[in-house]
Amino acid sequence: MTTAKAMICDWFKFMLSIPRTEPMTNTQKFTQWSSLLAYCVGGGSLLVCPELWRIILQLDFQGRTEGYLRLSGLGVLIIGFLLVISSRSYHQSPRHGPILGSILARFIYINGILLMLVLRGMIPLSFALTFMGLDTLLALSTLVIWCRETEGASVGLFFGEIFTPIFTFRGVTSGGPIAAIFFIGLLQLFFWLVFVIRPDIAQSFLHLDHHQGHSIGFLASVFFTLSIHGWSHVTNASAVNHPFVSAALCYRILLSVPVLLISGLVDQIEINLCLTLLGIDLCSIFVIFLFVIFSKKDVATTEGNERTMLKKK
Repeated sequence: MTTAKAMICDWFKFMLSIPRTEPMTNTQKFTQWSSLLAYCVGGGSLLVCPELWRIILQLDFQGRTEGYLRLSGLGVLIIGFLLVISSRSYHQSPRHGPILGSILARFIYINGILLMLVLRGMIPLSFALTFMGLDTLLALSTLVIWCRETEGASVGLFFGEIFTPIFTFRGVTSGGPIAAIFFIGLLQLFFWLVFVIRPDIAQSFLHLDHHQGHSIGFLASVFFTLSIHGWSHVTNASAVNHPFVSAALCYRILLSVPVLLISGLVDQIEINLCLTLLGIDLCSIFVIFLFVIFSKKDVATTEGNERTMLKKK
């Protein structure tokens, strides 16, 4: 029992990069606290109390809107959690790669998709402007801090730190659980993007309830957060951020799976949607665990072979 507690404690410490062996940069500090306060707290409030957001943003709850909003809140909460892990980690190179990747995603990807959903009349303008304004402000602030503290900061360096590790397939060549994270993220990024653009396909395929009001747009928002999680997987795997492997397991086991189960059981979301998302999460957990276990076995075998060779010498 004591050993199990110690292992779990060590696992969380490694994930959160505790204790630190080197100080955090200003870019990392700002990303950590802004993500914690804006995305974790904001997403958590949307998950736990969507009624508060309905009053503030004057949203109209029709059909499955409330359930989809809760899942969107869960997605935002996870985005914040993953950004906190990325900002704290010193087991990655380039050091600011995943953070800069999040800046690019917030400026272009998130704002672009939200604008598309607004223009198509799928989500209320007040809801879209809240997240577009928040993401733009935080991304711009992070970029300014990075430019001020980075020697030789330039557009080339910015894009280089994001895309050089991705295009050189560092995540793939690293092998083990990092490679698993990369491929899961890549699949997640583009697979869910299809349903963001065409949520009616998911509605038809999964036999979901007929949409009322903006419910179809909030369903697209759920898929959108999953796609953003995929981008986070890709950038962190490309930076060979080992604590992110623990984080990818942690949020699925402790956040995603329980919330999906409860949402399905209390009829906040359709059971078909619940089982689909739950099945994908469980498959991802299984694959990552499998790579973690086999990776440890390979390390143990290599160390054993090295000891044998040293004894013979």
